[in-house]
Amino acid sequence: MLIFFVSPVKLISIVSFINQIPLIHVKLTLQVVTMNPILNVAAKDVYEGIKTKRFIITLAVFVLAGMGMAYWTKSVLMNMQIEGVNTVNILRGSQISSVKYFLAILGMLIGADAINRETEEGTIKVTLSHPIYRDQFILGKFLGRAATLTVAFLLFAVASLASMLVVGIPPNMELLMTFVKPLPFFLLFSLVYLALGMLLSVLIKKPATAIIVAIILPIFIEFLYPTVVSIVVVIEAMHSSGLSQAALQDAISKVNLFLSVVPGYHLQNITNAIFYGVTSSQMTQGGVGMALSESYTAPPYFEALSLAWKNIVILAVMLLLPFAFMYVKFMRTDLR
Repeated sequence: MLIFFVSPVKLISIVSFINQIPLIHVKLTLQVVTMNPILNVAAKDVYEGIKTKRFIITLAVFVLAGMGMAYWTKSVLMNMQIEGVNTVNILRGSQISSVKYFLAILGMLIGADAINRETEEGTIKVTLSHPIYRDQFILGKFLGRAATLTVAFLLFAVASLASMLVVGIPPNMELLMTFVKPLPFFLLFSLVYLALGMLLSVLIKKPATAIIVAIILPIFIEFLYPTVVSIVVVIEAMHSSGLSQAALQDAISKVNLFLSVVPGYHLQNITNAIFYGVTSSQMTQGGVGMALSESYTAPPYFEALSLAWKNIVILAVMLLLPFAFMYVKFMRTDLR
């Protein structure tokens, strides 16, 4: 056995250093907080946001809805007897639709009370009384809510894959790629609605009112508006020109034009380009068989993105516009 002898002076120095470790940690923490007020606000917001009942209830509702959709999809696939149809693409379509509605509603809900609740409770005055500027506060809030939204999406993705196992659909690598390949664009899409939600939180003083609007608005934008537009345009085309090929193509072009203001339309274009090598408008005009074909292989990732670069740019602009309005409005708002 080896015995190490340490002189009393060295032992005292070591003990003194160990005793100073908590103090050093506190000093470093204080320096980080002082140097990064944006990250400090973001971390606090994530911690508080994940604990809210609204977050938990919304996540639980969509997880249950995802399980119901998985069960329904399984029953449909069992009853379908279509030769050459790729069932993975059918499952992928249902999962992407679930993700789109989930991120739109949750993004709006998470952002809808980001500012007005703190204003109503008076905590924003306390926060801004510290050495932190308004722009740092609003950026920290946005980053914190974005992180919360990312956590929610990852939990939803895991729960959706798990729900397939529950109903007897074994997930494979292709289904896993449904969430992995478009992940940056799912997040970009969710940030669009987060920015819209935070804009509501600046414009509407009452958090309860803002939350009600945050539930109705994404449902209208992503579901009601596209449905009504499609029905109206098709009915108009039938009355004017019948069901000729030219009239149908013209109606499709009009629908795509009206849907260009919908964030989900551009997300759908991006995902279709990634998995099928065609945008939504091209698929509507003649690519459905391609999307369902067993023999069809997806193009390389970056080649697919080049097909939908306009949609990516438009989604980015849709994020920047409400964020800019929210930023300017908050900087000029009287918080008293």
